[in-house]
Amino acid sequence: MHRSILIASVFFISVFLGCSPKSGSSDEIIYLSEEDLPDPIQLTGKKYEIEEITNPRGLLLIDDFILVYEQKNIYDNKFHVIDKKSGNFLRSKGKDGMGPGEITVISQIEEAKESGKVWAYDPEIRKFSKYDLRDSSLLAEEEFRSPETSFFLTELTWTKNQSLFGGAVDGMTKYLHLTREGDTLHLMGNWRDHVKSWGLPNGYQPEDLDANLISSIFQGPIKSSPNGEMVVKAGMSVDYIDIINLDGYHTKTIIGPSPELQHFDIGYSMNYQMPDFGMNSTLRYLDVYSGEKTFFVLFFGKPYRELSNPDNLNRVFEFDYEGNILNQYQLDMPVYGIAVDEENKVIYGVTVDREPNLVRFEY
Repeated sequence: MHRSILIASVFFISVFLGCSPKSGSSDEIIYLSEEDLPDPIQLTGKKYEIEEITNPRGLLLIDDFILVYEQKNIYDNKFHVIDKKSGNFLRSKGKDGMGPGEITVISQIEEAKESGKVWAYDPEIRKFSKYDLRDSSLLAEEEFRSPETSFFLTELTWTKNQSLFGGAVDGMTKYLHLTREGDTLHLMGNWRDHVKSWGLPNGYQPEDLDANLISSIFQGPIKSSPNGEMVVKAGMSVDYIDIINLDGYHTKTIIGPSPELQHFDIGYSMNYQMPDFGMNSTLRYLDVYSGEKTFFVLFFGKPYRELSNPDNLNRVFEFDYEGNILNQYQLDMPVYGIAVDEENKVIYGVTVDREPNLVRFEY
């Protein structure tokens, strides 16, 4: 692998930007090609038959539970609590609505750092909702909304000391680290510097692209490690992974296995530039799991319309936090989201086949 110098379903939260130190575009790029990948380890999935799961989008492992959350078209019962040991369905949570304790859609669930409790994020009404997994109520027990200001974050994740970290969309700053109240802890990176590492189509130059267009190109899943000190962000339309160390705010960027930007044209929506990738665009990294010492990314590499196509199924790449590729796992079922039980060596996923459900792969 070659090394040189460098300095991402989206959901939004508006936050207050205070004065804080700002890091520039530094750190490291790691180029990864198909030839750099280890030989694939073939994994055979064991699918669950939990009838309450209808149209799953993602999942979380916490304590003795597996949580599976549903796509937007599901009303009540937004996510399901499953006993990890037995595989039995326990209960569903989440009442549809915009009233107290209600939620309209879940884009991500993360641990609340309290036993048996999680935060679910609703991007439509910009609200975090805390749920107790052990009670039978559909309603959240606590919730808070983001401050109403003019700045927006994407792909937000909880980090150390119950702070938040995410990518910005309406300015050239890439990432912001902030408190739950919206006070800025740190600003990181520059979108225009970031895009300079890529060849642009149609003869576009970095100065031709607005910040929201660049950030849209590089949108994707983001997850923090269990101790909240490391953050991993991957591209859904671009083959890149940012590994962000919040202790010192250093970034390593993995580019690959394809080093090329997909072709896009500049389109406009409500007078804002937006990338138009066309009908033949492919999805790249669909999900991320950040573990104690390593992290896992779910790679797709096909058009969205081929999500359930049995040919060229998902692969999972495992890296350490230095950016070294450790393992490549070939799945035998199409999945849309993953979570990993590192202690018991199990990768869980949610399938996108004719009968979507939870699946487990022992590795």
